[in-house]
Amino acid sequence: MFAFSKTAHSHRGRIIHKWTFDAKSPLLSSASAVDIDGDGKKEIIFGTKDGKVFCIGEDSVKKWEFDIQEKVDEVESFFYDAERIEAVHATPTIKDTNNDGAPEIIFGTELGIVYCLSGKGKLLWQYRCKGAVRGRIVAEDIDNDGRVEILFGTTAGKFITLNNVGKERYVFDVDGSVESEPGIYKAGAVQIVFGTEAGTLYSYGATGSPLWKFKAKGAIKAKPAFGKLLGESLVVGDMAGLLYCLDLKGNELWRFATEGAIYAKAILADLNDDENLEVVFGSCDNRVYCLTHRGERIWSYETDFWVVTNPLVTDIDGDGSLEVVVGSYDHNLYVLDGEGAYSLDYMPGLSGVAHQAGHYTEVLTREPGEHVGKRLWQIKTQGIIVGCEELEKDNIIVNVKTGYVDDITHGS
Repeated sequence: MFAFSKTAHSHRGRIIHKWTFDAKSPLLSSASAVDIDGDGKKEIIFGTKDGKVFCIGEDSVKKWEFDIQEKVDEVESFFYDAERIEAVHATPTIKDTNNDGAPEIIFGTELGIVYCLSGKGKLLWQYRCKGAVRGRIVAEDIDNDGRVEILFGTTAGKFITLNNVGKERYVFDVDGSVESEPGIYKAGAVQIVFGTEAGTLYSYGATGSPLWKFKAKGAIKAKPAFGKLLGESLVVGDMAGLLYCLDLKGNELWRFATEGAIYAKAILADLNDDENLEVVFGSCDNRVYCLTHRGERIWSYETDFWVVTNPLVTDIDGDGSLEVVVGSYDHNLYVLDGEGAYSLDYMPGLSGVAHQAGHYTEVLTREPGEHVGKRLWQIKTQGIIVGCEELEKDNIIVNVKTGYVDDITHGS
């Protein structure tokens, strides 16, 4: 059983808009927030549907933009939507790929070109592949040689690994389009895990050797999350609305059913200091869920539309307890109490005896309520929220589909 407090935390203050940046083009994913120039302040980097990558400062002032301007020949024009060929679907990845002490920016496009930019927005290299690159690219040193590898999938059913200067290491075929960001397990033997449109979860080793496969009920677009749940485990959702927990050999440990597709990664965090990880995720049944490490529901909170972004878990108000921050297709950003709230459904005692069906002893001994989701704050944006990123603990960068980037902050 889970052990969450039945007493309310004293959350104070409010959340407000600090500033808004207009990219003048639809946004499809969240931003990255990293100090790329070493000045001690983070930059906010994101891509747009019309093929631009922006770098803005913490004050919303634009530092630079990179314009893709991809060209297609007459044959290619039959297979691509002209309004989408330059689209940057996923969050740019920020990583020092060439060991020069400064991070680079890596992202892919609908046309299937992977770009690597310097921290000043200058093109370093590019790689072209078949199919669109819609999942976030991963840059990790998977073989412990001191150099990162670049890993991603394409809609042409390929999974590709490049070296740190954009040259192919290996390419292998899978059973469908790959729009899932790969998850990398590095605590033991390396595993690279990703899902496909056909609903297969693949695991490969550092050299590209296949380890195991798992068949889900629906397509997998979410990134797998790793953590100690029932031993070393991974959690991933599918488009059929199922959240799966597997061991690291691909065996199912438990599953939890929602009533809508699960697009984004689940977040694993200890919300109540009991040394067990809780599982927090959103679904297209309009809800945010919090589960125990055994897959039992602790609480859920219902918004007015789909929740397709991964939640953030942070102490936004600095009170020592964790909050869950999540955006919804209903245009609102929600800040929820990480532990939820304990709701009484009857008062123990004689009134309980009078109003509850069943045997007398059952009424007196069962718990008089349950945990439910508790909204602390809510703020409306100018459109569908497609991603959230933590700038600082009390600052959240919210990307809105209509092209706006909002800085939402907690204040007194």
